[in-house]
Amino acid sequence: MKNRIKELRLKNHLTLRRLGKELDMYDSRISQYETGKRQPNIETWQKLADYFNVSVPYLQGFININIPNNFKFNSKKDAIDCIEKIMKALDISKEDLEKSIKDEKQD
Repeated sequence: MKNRIKELRLKNHLTLRRLGKELDMYDSRISQYETGKRQPNIETWQKLADYFNVSVPYLQGFININIPNNFKFNSKKDAIDCIEKIMKALDISKEDLEKSIKDEKQD
């Protein structure tokens, strides 16, 4: 499984040098993390995840849904987009959601 460090770095238009400077890390080490030649420790995973505002499991490539690390969204639209991605990934329809809410209210 491939991590998403390089993908997020490029998406944010960052060079290895710039990301290294931003995180106070050697760019050569970041390159090794990107290629899988070296694995970050948990503190480094968290530092990278915080920088890119994603969860550690997403950054590591374990999950495919980009959920912000702190569940804070820039807008209501961003939150709804995230919910829709989760629903699509789990094959949950709006009808399923409405039924679940209705059933919960009846309990």
